Parts: sequence; C-alpha cells; structure tokens
Amino acid sequence: MHVLNGEANGLVPDDDGPQLVEPGVWRIPLPLPFALREANVYLIGGADEWVCVDSGLGTPEGDAALRAGLERAGITVERITTLVLTHAHPDHIGLAGLLHAVSGAPIHMLAAEAERLFRVWGDPDLTALTRADAFLAANGMPTADVALIDRANRSVRRAIHLPPEDAISPLADDEHIRLAGMDYRAIWTPGHSDYHLCLLREDGLFIAGDHILPRITPNIGLYPDARPNPLQDYLDALARVRDLPVRLALPGHGLPFADLAGRVDALRAHHAERAAQTLALLAAAPAGTDAYQLAVDLFEGRLRTPDDHRFAVAETLAHLEALRAQGQVERSEHAGHFLYAATAAAAVAIDHSY
Repeated sequence: MHVLNGEANGLVPDDDGPQLVEPGVWRIPLPLPFALREANVYLIGGADEWVCVDSGLGTPEGDAALRAGLERAGITVERITTLVLTHAHPDHIGLAGLLHAVSGAPIHMLAAEAERLFRVWGDPDLTALTRADAFLAANGMPTADVALIDRANRSVRRAIHLPPEDAISPLADDEHIRLAGMDYRAIWTPGHSDYHLCLLREDGLFIAGDHILPRITPNIGLYPDARPNPLQDYLDALARVRDLPVRLALPGHGLPFADLAGRVDALRAHHAERAAQTLALLAAAPAGTDAYQLAVDLFEGRLRTPDDHRFAVAETLAHLEALRAQGQVERSEHAGHFLYAATAAAAVAIDHSY
C-alpha cells in the first residue's frame, strides 16, 4: 500500500484516468490516501461478460472514481459478471462488498486468502491487527508509533466494505477458469501476501496484482500468524512466473508493462543487495540489534511516518528470517524484545569479502 523509497513521484501521471489498455481491457486507477497514490482496477470484457479485477479502497473518492471509470468504459456496476480479488489488502478489497451487492457477481480469490480476508477484516475487535501491533513493539518499534499505526488501521477498516462470505467462489492453485469467454490459469504467488493470486490468460495477458510492480518493489513483510519465510516464498514465486508466456502484465499499481522476465530479474537483484546490506549492518553490531533499528539504518532517512516505519520493519524482518533460515543470522529474546545478530560463520564470510 505504501512506498518506502520515495519513488511515488512519477509512478503515474498527475492527470491519470481510465485507460483503454487494449480492446476489451480497461485500467481504472482509484485514488488512495497513502504515499502510493493510486491502485488499479481492471475491467476486462468479452462474450457479453465483464470481469472486474480488484476494487480499490472503499472511500467516497474511490467509489466515485470507479463509477466514472465504468461509465467511460460504457458499462454500469450492474453489468459486472465476475469480481476477482488478487489479495486481501485494503487497497484491493475496499469496494468488493458494494460491487457484489449491486451486481450479484461471484468473487474469485484463492481459498486461504479468502479465509484471511474475513478473519482479519471481519473481526470487529481487529484482533489480528492488535497482535501485529504487539509484534512490532517486540521488534523495537516505539510505543507511540505503534499507537499511531493502530489508529490508522482502525480508520482504514471503515473504508473496507466486505461481501458476504457465501459470495466467495474460491480458486485453487493451477485451477483453470473461464472468464469473459477466455481461459485463465490461477497461480499462487506468495510473498506480498501469503496467498496472493495471479492469473494468466490463454493469450498471454497476465494479471499480476502486487506480485510484480513495474517501478517499485512490492513490500514483502513478516507478520504474526503468517507464513514463516515470506521472502523465500516471494523469490520462489518470482521464479515460477519469470518464464511464463506473458505478452503484457497488468500490475496493481503503475502502468502495464511487457518485460516480465526483466522485471523479475531486477527484483531478485534488489533483494540480493538488501540481504547483503542487512548482513553488513549486523556484522557491525556484534552484540545484536533489533529489526526497528536495522530498518532505520537500511532506509537512511526515507521513513517519514509511523506507517513507513511499519512496512520497513516488516520488510526487514522478512530479510532477517530468510537469512536465519540460511544459517547466517541468529535471533535471541530478552524480556520480550527480539534481537538479531550475524552468526560466526556469516561474520567471517563478510569480513573476507572486503
């Protein structure tokens, strides 16, 4: 949802609006009240059917932008026959309940992501988010920042309009589904979320969601109650899609792009560089340090808000846990506070690399 590296400027033009990507495919950018200013909704038509991919955040501005985009494409909400949700983050699910209520369209997403959708955002007490707050605090985030993040999360919850659970028609990995007259293959691509969905159409159109973005790095973060090694999940999922016969990718943020393999390679290189930076910082702190301080050091003054810090800490933890799984990092706990340090073998390797 957010940009941690200051690349939001120029991600999309200031006058961006509904775009006919190719016959039968519309990109409708919806505004976000975050550093990353827009999220894409795609409208894909054919065989007298209309598929809506993702739904933006459910603010009045988002609702108005979506309806204006549909009008530009020449349809109304009532004509949407299917809704696909790539993952259960607020900027992709916010209007799903309202779209379903008007259109009656079934909603497709991976089954485990649907379970998370209702467990996290359907809980009036937001228990999962409270657990995430405690997790951030245990990894060094200041209490005042945690409180601000909690307040922001509860505000975001008001912009999520959930559909009824029986509206979900779950998909399985590698399942084929016919939408708007064409065949799509469902592909499980964990990392940005545990059960993120991509779809490959028979003609090479690739619905990428937030798995691969054209100009920024998707946030790959570790959270409680999630898969234990999201970065390794992500790298494996990148390898899975790199060589697919894709002619055009439709990302969740930014503009459609053609060179999927080149973008995958750039993302891999970014994470290899970040892992090396993380190990170097740990080598300079032999007594250990927490993920919050590491994030501050890694992002070097680019973290402006508590939300920026949240995503940076989660991303740093994903790298730390991947390195821990490789035996290069160890973790210790001191009175509920987690510290990470390079293992002796990793420290020697880093020293010999200079």
